[in-house]
Amino acid sequence: MFSFDSIINSLKETIILFDKKSKMTFINKSGEELFGKSSRDLVGRRLGRLFPGEKKVSPLITKSIAEERSFRGKSVSLDIGRQMNIDFSLSPLYVSNIVEGAVLSVSENISMPERENQEQESLVYLLGSISHEIKNPLGGIKGAAQLLRMQTKETGLAEYADLIIRETDRLNAILQDYLTICRKPSFHAVNIHELMEKALTIMSVPIEKAGLSLKRFYDPSLPQILGDESKLLQVFLNVIKNGMESMKRGGRLEISTYPSKELFGEHGRTRRMALLTIADTGRGMSEAELQKIFLPFYTRKKEGTGIGLSLSKKIIKDHGGMISVRSQKGKGTTFSIYLPFRDHE
Repeated sequence: MFSFDSIINSLKETIILFDKKSKMTFINKSGEELFGKSSRDLVGRRLGRLFPGEKKVSPLITKSIAEERSFRGKSVSLDIGRQMNIDFSLSPLYVSNIVEGAVLSVSENISMPERENQEQESLVYLLGSISHEIKNPLGGIKGAAQLLRMQTKETGLAEYADLIIRETDRLNAILQDYLTICRKPSFHAVNIHELMEKALTIMSVPIEKAGLSLKRFYDPSLPQILGDESKLLQVFLNVIKNGMESMKRGGRLEISTYPSKELFGEHGRTRRMALLTIADTGRGMSEAELQKIFLPFYTRKKEGTGIGLSLSKKIIKDHGGMISVRSQKGKGTTFSIYLPFRDHE
């Protein structure tokens, strides 16, 4: 039989019991982690006395006990020496139909950026694991298909073996892209313009077929950045493809580079970054879509996987930079990619 303590301590939510005088009589392990204090330091104390800046939840504890009322809060700012966003539920604690205190349940809201980071880390681990598992049997399938092609040259079945080989090569290329993204960056000096031109060369045929005009506005004085060429190339390709797919009936793709106007603080000093923008004149996005654009598996495309932009954000973050997007429905989208200069080693 499980004890009360073992069950409550297994919950992710913070659970606190208060007596009639609004003093803590019990707090679970999640609560100790939330407040950064042991139960020994918390039990016997009032929430308001413990954290004088907390003015939203603590007054309700006394009210819940005195008036035998329950209270709920959604996205409430809690001051416990640091600001946090919480959901809470507060109810009178009944023992034999008599109010003997109150019980408070608290769960911390994770911000959208933090949630994206957690999901991206999980996604990278998952993709890396799956890719490694698939590559080996895929190699075996290709080898068997090659043997089959040799033995079926005279029977007319060789074309089916060729199909298997082509498709395994295509899958292998996809897996290799995932493995490239999942490995840690290998940093060295990179000319951002040469790398962008490489991406545009790769995309030149699709851009021409789509009837798009391409405009470049490069700052030739821009210093080199510090980065991983293969990973950054994947980011540039992802963003360019995203812009192209939003322009179904022609349009314009503009690529610009310049030092950022914004100053970024780190280690007690401020610095600028290289800023690369990729703008399209496509269908644009609503505010609701913009909030989700970097979330794993979110996509507006029928055949999309929803991982390209999410992984792009992870790659830029691994480079010490940042990526942002602004858009207006029917008027296009602009991605801004910030990357540290090489001298920031």
